[in-house]
Amino acid sequence: MLETALANLRFASSMLLGRPFHRRSLDRIVDAMVRTQHEMGAIGTDSGEVLSGPTLDEATRQTIQGRRFRKQAIRAAGETAYYPAVFERAGLDPSRLRYEDIQRLPITPKQALRADPEAFVRGGAPSGHRVTTTGTTGWPTSVYFSDDELHLIGALTTINFLIERVVLPDDVVQVSINTRARLGVTGVTFASAAIGAPLHVAGLVSPEHTLALLSERHRLAGKKPRVSVMSTFPSYLGELVSAGRRLGYAPSDFGLERVVVGGEVLTEGLQRRARELFGPVQFIENYLMTELAPFGANLCNQGHLHFEPVVGLLELLDLEATRPALPGEPGVVVATPLPPFRDATILLRYNTEDVVRVLEGPFTCDMPRVPATSNLLGKQRLAVRHDRGWTFVRQVAEALEAVDGVPLPARFGFRAVPGGVAIEAVARDDSQTRLAIETRLAEQGVPVAGLRLVDHHDRLSDPVPLRCDLKEGSFSDREDLPAPWMQLAGTTGGQ
Repeated sequence: MLETALANLRFASSMLLGRPFHRRSLDRIVDAMVRTQHEMGAIGTDSGEVLSGPTLDEATRQTIQGRRFRKQAIRAAGETAYYPAVFERAGLDPSRLRYEDIQRLPITPKQALRADPEAFVRGGAPSGHRVTTTGTTGWPTSVYFSDDELHLIGALTTINFLIERVVLPDDVVQVSINTRARLGVTGVTFASAAIGAPLHVAGLVSPEHTLALLSERHRLAGKKPRVSVMSTFPSYLGELVSAGRRLGYAPSDFGLERVVVGGEVLTEGLQRRARELFGPVQFIENYLMTELAPFGANLCNQGHLHFEPVVGLLELLDLEATRPALPGEPGVVVATPLPPFRDATILLRYNTEDVVRVLEGPFTCDMPRVPATSNLLGKQRLAVRHDRGWTFVRQVAEALEAVDGVPLPARFGFRAVPGGVAIEAVARDDSQTRLAIETRLAEQGVPVAGLRLVDHHDRLSDPVPLRCDLKEGSFSDREDLPAPWMQLAGTTGGQ
């Protein structure tokens, strides 16, 4: 009891004062929470304070963030190859940096990190792990993490999973994301092992293979008979839904209860159609990217993304990146992971290229005290500006995936033309489907100035990239080998 109390004090001290985390204390906190879960069946609701830190008023928040940003700036200017010239050109002394000076520092573009990731690593810092993004749109972006940083990410994921009841000891967990998504795999693997839930890192194999794994029956003592928790990308979930319907699967073939999704836009239409296949599953969304980890956001019960201010500094700039975006406007997420959460790779005012809409509180959701934005609208480089404003990926995806005549995942492209937006999509080209798509696009505020429907994504001229296309090979996917999913699930999934 005394050791756990001291561990909690060390953790609280790190959260409040920015001191380095004590690894053994983290492990003690995780172990105590796991024991409580096993013995009591649930973690108290007040345990959420472990992750969220103290409630901060605006003045206190600026004081804490300003102090931690200054500490990170001093490190960046003195110990990285990239930032000394940045501070010199800006005429800023990092040791004298005040909160109101932060906006004078130039934004760090994604291309700079992608081109030379080692220029952002502190000299002498432990940097044993090179972690890359999945590289959906080309050469992956790399970030270096120390072993302690990855351990911290795993511990924080475990604490969050316990508090939110994402993974329970009797669950069977499957990770169906590309295995190059190291942080996503690491967090779920660490948490499942700590909680005592068996886990299979299945990877991004064929949808048929994954459906067979999800329908497979297990005989592990004290565990659920089928996979009950899955981590995946929204677009791959869409592929599973399409393949499952084609193969005749039904909700009775699965035991899926919760799906953890991230990395792409998750639409209302996809959720509805996924529940038709898998049953009444719960979807758990978050916002986390390799470059910012562990700084990110959780989705509340009203659909806001809430960013914890103790972990990082969030700025929302207009789409020209020249000024703070105003309430109601779209804004690009510019973020700085703060100490003690980041130690090896330092990023100051990093342009994520992700767009959200600025919200103005107070909030009435279940996370009212934490700064919030709208849910993700998509990448700015995939959005189009036209003579009637902006159109974002979410608007088009929400419209298309709400229409049953559009196969999942929705595959589409769009571009600005006089009068609005020209859209091309894979869908049935009949009058009913076309009318339904046009109606849904209008509901999303998309000024349609042209709609072209095709029967295959190869016929799209400039499609939005999807992570489901980052497939990993498997011998079980070869046509000349027996299909094990047929042996596991029968000739049709519904048997």
